[in-house]
Amino acid sequence: MKDLLRVFGTSRSEKIYRALNQFNAHMNKTTTPSDGLLTARVIGEFSAGKTRLLRELFGALIPERLFPISSLERQTRLPLEITYGDQPQLTLIEKAQDYDDAQTIEVLNDFPRREDVVHQDTLRHRLRLALPEPRLILSAGDGYSDDQSPKRLFLIDMPGWNSGDDAIAEAQAATMLTGYHNLALIYVVDANRLDSDVNDSHLKDFLEAFEAADFVGKSTLLFVVTHCPKPEQLRFADAARQRVLRHWTELDKEPHDIDLQIMCVEFAEFTANELQQFRDQFWKYLLAPMAQPSAPQHPWINQIRNWTDEWDIRPQLALAQTAIQQARDLIARARDKKTNEFLPGMNMTRLLGLNKQEIGIKLQQQWLRQLKCSSFEQLNQMVALPETLPRQHPLSSWWRHYWRLNLENTLQPTQRFFMAAEAAIDTLTPDTTDLTAHFAKHLTTPYQHAEQALDSSFTCLVESVQTLATESQLERVIATLFKLSIIESRYADHYEKAKASLA
Repeated sequence: MKDLLRVFGTSRSEKIYRALNQFNAHMNKTTTPSDGLLTARVIGEFSAGKTRLLRELFGALIPERLFPISSLERQTRLPLEITYGDQPQLTLIEKAQDYDDAQTIEVLNDFPRREDVVHQDTLRHRLRLALPEPRLILSAGDGYSDDQSPKRLFLIDMPGWNSGDDAIAEAQAATMLTGYHNLALIYVVDANRLDSDVNDSHLKDFLEAFEAADFVGKSTLLFVVTHCPKPEQLRFADAARQRVLRHWTELDKEPHDIDLQIMCVEFAEFTANELQQFRDQFWKYLLAPMAQPSAPQHPWINQIRNWTDEWDIRPQLALAQTAIQQARDLIARARDKKTNEFLPGMNMTRLLGLNKQEIGIKLQQQWLRQLKCSSFEQLNQMVALPETLPRQHPLSSWWRHYWRLNLENTLQPTQRFFMAAEAAIDTLTPDTTDLTAHFAKHLTTPYQHAEQALDSSFTCLVESVQTLATESQLERVIATLFKLSIIESRYADHYEKAKASLA
């Protein structure tokens, strides 16, 4: 946003981008939801491709310095939990169980080498990587409590078995392979080792733990076969399914008791489109038990949907259009279109014999009848500005520095015109020779200014946004307002520059 301010540093554009900066700051104060209980563990043999899977899932969201390089080196000694954060951040935390509150020990600038954390207890300490991935937010809560506020989901990359010297990597499945509150479990295996005795033994051990694990919905297993070239994927998928279901039925379970999704991949062969399709499919499978969209959802969306009714600005948008239309109607009635007279049919002859006060009263009455107003109080109310938003409203800055400011600039010339009309009537005396000329002298310029102000890029915007009244999702209303206000402010600045250059 700061870069935008440097580019669009002129009048209206500067104001709108400053206002959007403030909206951004306000929303980010409460964007990050609290930790949820749901986890999705990623498990598999050492070098099976778990780290590569996570890198491919999150891509550019992960700064290179904060994630281990996928290689044959034994790097992930501690469990690595990935969750949502406004900004990428890697921390060392103490958290023995998934349901424990995380205690931050240290914020890390780089992913630690294995020897850097050798003194940490693998059963009590974890690494936490926070990333701005909206799909790591469970918008309706984690399903384990009545609290339906947004919660953070945790993808936990567990140390692989056969990694050598770590107790956690060689622990029993019930200890390491499942959590207490599972959304799904992700089993990763290298295609070249799918049939190995070691993997078969661990798969059986894992399915025993899986069968007993607690899930928020149906027992969901994502079985990812890595290093699997395209020509072999159907064969490997069938082999993996048969292997899983064979062990599953040996546990006296039915195939319909498990939601099994097989994904065979060769990341080295992926095109950009294929990678995106894989990501979309993965999130669809993972989030299916929560019945929430798998497409990325901006973290502000749920926050906006939870705003109180008083913060819904759609009624205020309608009031702005009403005020502008009333001002246009009044201006149209203020001068006769055929004769261009401000008080057609009135002249000094009809005012003969009246003193200054009586002339003023008669003309005021005629003026109000012409405007179809019962009083000057009603006239003033018809061109008054709507009230501003409260300071605590997230849109307060945008409203004050863009919307209401431009609405004020739109209506004030109309207000000044009617003030000039009152003054013109007040200055009339029995000695005035030409009533029409008197009003033309005092009112023509203010009238033209009022007309011009009511026909601008901003009034076009106000009219356009009235179609948003039927939009049910407030976040779309706000996004559209922001886009249109940016376009309008840039156009207005360009117009003012062009006009100044021709002056």
